[in-house]
Amino acid sequence: MANLSRREFSYLLTIKKYNDAGEGARINRIAKDLKIAPSSVFEEISHLEEKGLVKKKDDGIWVTDDGIKNINYLIKAHRVIEILLVNIGIDKQTACEYSKQFDYLVPQEIIDKLYNYLGKPSSCPHGLEIPA
Repeated sequence: MANLSRREFSYLLTIKKYNDAGEGARINRIAKDLKIAPSSVFEEISHLEEKGLVKKKDDGIWVTDDGIKNINYLIKAHRVIEILLVNIGIDKQTACEYSKQFDYLVPQEIIDKLYNYLGKPSSCPHGLEIPA
């Protein structure tokens, strides 16, 4: 699993949104969605491609299988941490905000142990599925 920053995760989710609709993402669309200059998006896409998380093709930018694995891991980390925080008495919206501050920093081993400790929950406090 690559270590993703919150910024990289945002890019991957944005690209995946287009991919899920059956199309490759375009620099200008990503820039508009993320409210970032196209030149900055181009630079970040090149960085993500070097990491093997996206692939530039003639029909746009596509998230690779490795990219999908990283997206699912970070979603799992976020939701597992949310559950832990709610279980210790923090309301679910605040737990979500706190989780965003450090979910991408927690090693996979810890997330896996927390997931098991919490009884392998299938959804987060908001009712969203936790990827396996």
